[in-house]
Amino acid sequence: MGKYSRGENIFNVFNILFMLFLCALTIYPFLHALAVSLSSDVAIASKIITIFPIEATLENYALCLGREDIKSSAVISILRTIIGIISHLLVTGLAAYSISIKTLPFRKSFGVFYIIPMFLNAGLIPYYVTIHDLGLMNTFWVYIIPSAFATYHMLIMRTYFETIPDSLMESARIDGANELLVLWRIVVPVSLPIIAVIALFVGVGQWNSWFDAMLFVTKIKLHPLAMVLQRVIMASEIRDPKTAMSVAKKGALTSPEGIKMAVLMIVTTPIIFSYPFFQRYFIRGIMIGAIKG
Repeated sequence: MGKYSRGENIFNVFNILFMLFLCALTIYPFLHALAVSLSSDVAIASKIITIFPIEATLENYALCLGREDIKSSAVISILRTIIGIISHLLVTGLAAYSISIKTLPFRKSFGVFYIIPMFLNAGLIPYYVTIHDLGLMNTFWVYIIPSAFATYHMLIMRTYFETIPDSLMESARIDGANELLVLWRIVVPVSLPIIAVIALFVGVGQWNSWFDAMLFVTKIKLHPLAMVLQRVIMASEIRDPKTAMSVAKKGALTSPEGIKMAVLMIVTTPIIFSYPFFQRYFIRGIMIGAIKG
């Protein structure tokens, strides 16, 4: 391999420094939030915390994890994420596979039918009325049923399915396999990259979602973790000590800001640690699914 020219060396150095700057810019808020969540109320009030905790304490986490609403909301978030991923992959995947079959009658018409809602949105009020009339208000299924299908994900999966050689599926059909068996034994194993990408998108969306809970769910026991975080943020904005989440424990006062950061870390950490498991599929899946081969 030949030596780099002077201009290439300068570019490489600048590129590395720029990428390191972007990494630091991205990581700093996370490390700062972690440091605040582990610091005492006095240190937080002094506003001298950077990325290292001062007067380190676990009281903020002990308070958060000891709250009943945190425990119940964690269960709701886990359940809605797992069930939401499964239902979304089933419904969206079946729709994508159906219109990827080239012999399907009115295939193009079905594609247009699916795409229309992407451009024509009735708005929030009709959506609220629909959820109310379906009897989904104050139920766990309000998190699952409305999000079981997404046209954008369906189009990505359909495009990926169309890249699978027809000979693979035709050989299975000749051997007597029906379409569901072809989907399960041929299409799904070959399409693991795009399935993993869609699962990641849906999982992050379900885990971080709070707006649907705010609109449709008044029962606190059905609120997800993201909704608890939203309440904590709102409470920390209020200076009324009766409303804020400051409580005395073992002679030390936990800070509303520290509690907010502790809840933030509890909410975001599972998503952060899930990315490495999907990274091997992510780039290949999204590129093949987005560009028809």
